[in-house]
Amino acid sequence: MPEPSTPFRLAARFAGRAAVTLVLTLAVLFVLLLGAFALPGGPVRANIARSVPLLQAEGLYPEFFGFKLFQMDNYTDTVMLFEAAAADETAPLTAMMTATAYNVDNFETLPDDLAAYLEARQQGLTGAETGLEPFSYARYWHGYLIWLRPLLLVLTYGQVRIVQYLVWIVLIGALLWRLWRVCGWRPAVWFALSQAAVTAFFAPHQVQFFTCFAVGYAACLWVMAKPRTAAALAVGLVAVGACTAFLDLLVTPILTLGLPLTVWLLDPRTPGGSSPRRCGAVLGGAVCWGGGYGLCWACKWALAGLITGQNVLGDALHQAAVRTSADTWHGIELTWPNIFRFVYGTLNGKGLFWPLVAVLVLALVAVALCVRDRRALARALPLLLAALSAPAWLALLRTHSIQHGWFTWRSLGVTVFAGFAFLHTACSLRAGWRRLTRRGG
Repeated sequence: MPEPSTPFRLAARFAGRAAVTLVLTLAVLFVLLLGAFALPGGPVRANIARSVPLLQAEGLYPEFFGFKLFQMDNYTDTVMLFEAAAADETAPLTAMMTATAYNVDNFETLPDDLAAYLEARQQGLTGAETGLEPFSYARYWHGYLIWLRPLLLVLTYGQVRIVQYLVWIVLIGALLWRLWRVCGWRPAVWFALSQAAVTAFFAPHQVQFFTCFAVGYAACLWVMAKPRTAAALAVGLVAVGACTAFLDLLVTPILTLGLPLTVWLLDPRTPGGSSPRRCGAVLGGAVCWGGGYGLCWACKWALAGLITGQNVLGDALHQAAVRTSADTWHGIELTWPNIFRFVYGTLNGKGLFWPLVAVLVLALVAVALCVRDRRALARALPLLLAALSAPAWLALLRTHSIQHGWFTWRSLGVTVFAGFAFLHTACSLRAGWRRLTRRGG
């Protein structure tokens, strides 16, 4: 008879599967990115040159409706186009590791710098002869170039946006349809409302905004492709975390964890279990996603340092410290007391602080009043953990979250989606009405 599996053997087997998944994911992404860097640069630069007038006309940070939370980021997309244009200056592997772009001291001239660089390359000059200063984002993988460079062979940047919108429509349409079929109409409506609340329809307008939404939606579709055990989900999240670190520029990465976790919790085909076990599955999935995310990034630091001789690891650790610890923003040191004082001062100056506190207290009282019972609350706790993943991430990277709040706020799409699910599972208006009428009687 075969020996029964012990917890140690099960853990070792799971670790082996997770390690193989991570290695295969990185290998596939590495080869795809290397292939993108090996593509000819002439046609890419020609289409980028046709794209520069659009960037110059729009400016670096255009705002829709004059509202800060609808601000776009042409600056970062221009850096991406610079990297795509300069990818053939050196051998593909070296270029892939350094991810070089160019500018002058004033970042506001970046589209003009791109035009000057393209003109110099057209004249046969190298990057060093353009008069521009090179800078390297070696700490990132820049995996978005896997699709951006091939698209730029035949399309302009404006046309790339159209392609991204088409892909987004297909992904969100397929996801809403699967949610309706697998989980019911309510989760589909919650998801649609959550994405509308964070203006996900603007994400395809920028290459950097689009990535995490696309990966998150694809991960949700993978979760619903067939019933997934907690172990299978965790292994899959290793790959999702690695893909996120490889493709994203630290925009809204928590979407790729929180959205599929919530979908898995809502899937009625998910193997049952007690609330503590499902909470454990959520926390375990988060650890696995974080492991894939962190190890993928660390691999780039190590490889880039070995290949380029740059101190990529030191730069990456410095940037990580800056994004997770106190820094300054508009002259304010971003410690928690200073953040709370700033929020209080801003809201109180507009007469909004105490009304918002009152609304929050009333909302909490209403939720407490409408809780069905302890068992329902216990069933909903895993969804609450998923809902809290986005605020926890934003708090962990508080400096980055605040400095780039005009796009990092879209991470809260997870909180809205999982929050609707939590309220529906834990609460009932009928239960609240019964308590009110009982007390009134």
